[in-house]
Amino acid sequence: MELEAEPSSVIDIRKNKIRSNLLLHLYKNGDTSINKMARLFHASIPSATGIVNELMKEDWIIETGTGPARAGRPPVLYGLNPKKYLTLIMDINRHGTQFVIFDLYNQLIIKKRVDIKLEDSPEFLHQLYEETDAFLNTHNISVGKLWGIGVSMPGLINASQGSNLTYQNLTTENIPLVTALKNHFQIPICLFNDTKATTIGEHRFGFALNKTQVLTINIDWGVGLGVIINGELFNGASGFAGELGHIQVKPDGVLCHCGKIGCLDTITSAEALIKQAKDGIASGRVTTLTKLVNHKLSDLDTVHIIEAAHSGDEFSIDLLSNLGFELGKGLATAVHLFNPEVVIIGGLLAEAGPFISNPIAQAINKYCLSDFKNTLSIHISKLGAKSRLLGTQAYLFEHLISRQFS
Repeated sequence: MELEAEPSSVIDIRKNKIRSNLLLHLYKNGDTSINKMARLFHASIPSATGIVNELMKEDWIIETGTGPARAGRPPVLYGLNPKKYLTLIMDINRHGTQFVIFDLYNQLIIKKRVDIKLEDSPEFLHQLYEETDAFLNTHNISVGKLWGIGVSMPGLINASQGSNLTYQNLTTENIPLVTALKNHFQIPICLFNDTKATTIGEHRFGFALNKTQVLTINIDWGVGLGVIINGELFNGASGFAGELGHIQVKPDGVLCHCGKIGCLDTITSAEALIKQAKDGIASGRVTTLTKLVNHKLSDLDTVHIIEAAHSGDEFSIDLLSNLGFELGKGLATAVHLFNPEVVIIGGLLAEAGPFISNPIAQAINKYCLSDFKNTLSIHISKLGAKSRLLGTQAYLFEHLISRQFS
């Protein structure tokens, strides 16, 4: 009895799976040889060679040099062609927007900050379109050269639906945000929560590299928590996991922008820090902050408080210490829930360095069971704001590769 030939559609599916996995491997790990590719994907040398040749014809892969040889001829190395496509990252928050162009090697090509602040109205989206079109035209980048656009922003983002439930009035006619963006730019769009983008960036390129149990705390204009479990980003049922800033810590506290009372955001965010500084100055606290802003408190920002702390200003050091300790108490709960091996501190206030990380560590030491602390390390992000950009880029790349070869 003759065996039936494997259907061509099945063969194509398997080949495309290998192609997408190969490109993802090159993106995450860098250049490699055909021999290593074959071993990695359990393929024969001729099959791996055939796939590489196909991808080279399509300009996905290029020869990048030769590797070390144990004996005989050095192996030829292959890597991604960085010029195949460019990507656009829109880094959006309540205090400004940043456009970044990357190539496929994660090399930053162009970066520009524009003065449009996230507001829950269609006007914001109109401004975003105008500024983006102007940015691309200025740098002579056609939309056809872009593989896709990655959008990082705060809020309750359901990535599968392409919607931001915190900012529901950005679009009209109740269409998802991603749909509106696709309609305008006519290319693939990925929408991602800013803290989750930061977490991916840290896991791919930062202190969380090769770690399997990770917490990242994003201390920005709000407080977000990113969670890596068993090496994978934890999203929750709807993609909302990690809203640490909206756990209640002061039942008799102040009103949060979410409508609840006494959220962690109200005492540990950048916005809360500025308010606490202004309240302290109004009550008569002596500080060099007033000189830094020429006695114009409306101009007071986090950079002034951090600068003053590094210069020895007692009031600013107290503000950061109190904020860090309160944040550490909230993090202690997360440490008990997830038992991480590393906690990474990022966001605007991470620029304060030990003025924020030391009190966080003190609070975790005080409020966590000792067995949870034995294998736990705490780091200020070495990537800084770049972790969010790289995380959005990685998320976009991985989404587009799976889409390209599905």
